[in-house]
Amino acid sequence: MTIALTGRIARASASRPWLTILGWVVLIAASVVLAGGLGDALTQADRNLVTTESDTAAAIDSRERGDGTGPITETVVVQADDPAALAAGADAAADATATVAGVDSATVLPAPSQSGRSALVQITVDRDHPEATGTDLLAAVDGLAVDGATFSSYGPLTGEAMFDGLAEDTLVRGELIGIGVAVLILLVVFGALVAAGIPLLVSLVAITTAVGATAVVGAAFDLSFFIVNMITMMGLALGVDYTLVTVQRFREELGHGRSPLDAVTVAGSTANRAVLFSGLTVLVSLAGMLLVPNTLMRSLGAGAMLAAIMSVVTALTLLPAVLRLLGSRVNKGRIPLSRAGREPRAWRGIARVVTGRPVASLVTGLVALVALAAPIAGIRLAFPGLEALPADNEFRVASEVLVEDFGFGGESTVVAIEGASSDPAAVEELAAWIEDSPGFAETTVDVRGDAAFIDTKDVYGGADPRAEQAIVDLRDHIAGTGLDAYVGGDQAGGLDFTGLITEATPWVLLAVLGASFVLLLIAFRSIVIPATAILLNLLSAAAAYGLMVIVFQWGLGAELLGMPHTEAIAPWIPLFLFAVLFGLSMDYHVFLLTRIKERHDAGDTTKAAVVHGVSRTGSLITGAALIMVAVFAGFALGDLAEFAQMGFGLAAAVIIDATVVRTVLVPSLMTLLGRWNWYLPRGLGWLPEMRIEAEPAPVRPEREPALVPVAR
Repeated sequence: MTIALTGRIARASASRPWLTILGWVVLIAASVVLAGGLGDALTQADRNLVTTESDTAAAIDSRERGDGTGPITETVVVQADDPAALAAGADAAADATATVAGVDSATVLPAPSQSGRSALVQITVDRDHPEATGTDLLAAVDGLAVDGATFSSYGPLTGEAMFDGLAEDTLVRGELIGIGVAVLILLVVFGALVAAGIPLLVSLVAITTAVGATAVVGAAFDLSFFIVNMITMMGLALGVDYTLVTVQRFREELGHGRSPLDAVTVAGSTANRAVLFSGLTVLVSLAGMLLVPNTLMRSLGAGAMLAAIMSVVTALTLLPAVLRLLGSRVNKGRIPLSRAGREPRAWRGIARVVTGRPVASLVTGLVALVALAAPIAGIRLAFPGLEALPADNEFRVASEVLVEDFGFGGESTVVAIEGASSDPAAVEELAAWIEDSPGFAETTVDVRGDAAFIDTKDVYGGADPRAEQAIVDLRDHIAGTGLDAYVGGDQAGGLDFTGLITEATPWVLLAVLGASFVLLLIAFRSIVIPATAILLNLLSAAAAYGLMVIVFQWGLGAELLGMPHTEAIAPWIPLFLFAVLFGLSMDYHVFLLTRIKERHDAGDTTKAAVVHGVSRTGSLITGAALIMVAVFAGFALGDLAEFAQMGFGLAAAVIIDATVVRTVLVPSLMTLLGRWNWYLPRGLGWLPEMRIEAEPAPVRPEREPALVPVAR
């Protein structure tokens, strides 16, 4: 009789439960202390870790024109139909903003508006301003009250504060919705208050300790402040996932007459081993984001990986100790009329229908996913512009007024030229070409010593494909001029970031798919299982991408779902979704296949083993999926287009994976493959025997420990 390593870890933790819990209390306390200084370790900057053309242009601009050392300019846009109200509003805005810490001056500009119904207050802010200046300016403007006048802010500091606030509100909303829905679903899945509370407890511990670890990592590397939200999102999703499968197995073993310690050992040898391999596949998938040379992508990947690591560690050590202490009390607080823990007739019935008609089920599922994935052929990658914000968003309102009523503002492009003094005629010719180009307007030349700058306004902005094409055409033209010139600006920066993502994508795919194949190959000792898992997961992700194109680019159903209609998908979204979804999909796949292989190795036919696996994991996978969908849907309902795309894509993919893939495609395909599911070429017989499932531990009578320490 053998016990897996994870079973021995679980038994050791459960044998001394209070000592284990004490160790975790110390770790949690240390994490809280470390998290207190986390703010100093995080940055709001999103920078590339390799130098792009737009980065070079910005560096030359800063060096020659001192753009990185002078004061920062902010603008308050005042609107009113009555001239008296307009003047009073402008004076009030100047007075209110002048007192904000970090502000050097606030002046009403004499520049007339075309409509006569707008005025501007220009604010200069010291570059060494307090961190909260942007937020304080927004608060000062929001607090203005002048009859007949409205106010909106525009500038780098207020823009950053506004976007950060929207992002934070969106993320917090997603977390709150996810936790609320998680409580309800866990009650349905377990049918008992105590059992339902355990996954949330373990998730909270995993999130807290992962945040503490982030403070340590942040001392050595640049990390985005979004990493904390990523940890919360993934910690909740994975913590619930891993706890669900272990608690369910523990309750099953208690029902078979095992003592709490032996039930923990069996759950550790089976469910926790699946958790370990699932965690490894999740880590491999998320590690792909570390290959992208950008602080945001690496921060998101690092945050998700830390959450995954701590979710696995808590499931392997803390959870067994808690379950041992609870024993049969895990079933306390039963909900009347709940069918949790009874024979899963609905899932067994679905599994029998699918395995009874495997060809029809497989073809139907594949056709549905291919149809959903087809629109991916028309996907466009570009950052959404201000038009993706709500029409009443003050930053969007201010930007539109600046462009329409004052003739300035909006996006611009700069061409930085080194050694311009050697060929001034070529610089003038380039400026003339830019002025004549349909994508640019109001071009000027600024000579600074040996360098020159061509400043021009973008005619098209946001995700308009003509804006991107204008930059591409400009760079192509410059390549033939012989000038040492670099194109920068908002559009050029977005195009360069898209290029970074595009260049990194093949390497990310190769690393994630290759490592996942090897892990599943070792775990299940089959080349068919990992091959089919990868193909189905890729198809599931493609279907999610297709739905994103349909809703966001085409606008079909966008208004009904409360989603913004954008002309493109943010460049970082597809690769981010791939890494997260591939990890979560493998998560479900390992849980399902563990149950199937366990019964197959016990002598069941493939069909019978598949029916058993689907019936035993169906409610768990669906419950975990619904929790994640709730979290992601909360993100999708925010005001930021990029977060809406992220939330919708994640939610759609999880629904597809938990229903079509795990319920239809996997069972039907495994039924058709039969014994070929477990095919391993003789040449790979040397692979280590690392089976996920294990034989149950022997039954030994054992008393349940007290819920409080007992002195000996």
